[in-house]
Amino acid sequence: MGQRAGGEPMAMTYEVRFQTVSPERRKDYVKMYKQAIQEIKQAGCKGGLILCSEDDPASVLVLLEWESKEQHRRWRGTPPHTRFRSAVEGWQSKPSTGGYFIAETI
Repeated sequence: MGQRAGGEPMAMTYEVRFQTVSPERRKDYVKMYKQAIQEIKQAGCKGGLILCSEDDPASVLVLLEWESKEQHRRWRGTPPHTRFRSAVEGWQSKPSTGGYFIAETI
């Protein structure tokens, strides 16, 4: 994590996506997503997590760590982003929701 002027740690920005996939396809979706997302690291994504609900077999949560929202937005529309969107298109049973969140250590 970087530092602000004065040495204060910078908060990271997380892109949070709530996704719904067919329960019988979820395992394959996760595998495909993990492969498709690899190019994102070249765009400055620090990493992330894909979480599968134990309570709802159709529910998936994706957390991607960026230095800023602007860094993520610069990636959108690039050839790697287009390839990623093409790979995941059609897997979700309804559009994902979510947004950007600032993380602070607790």
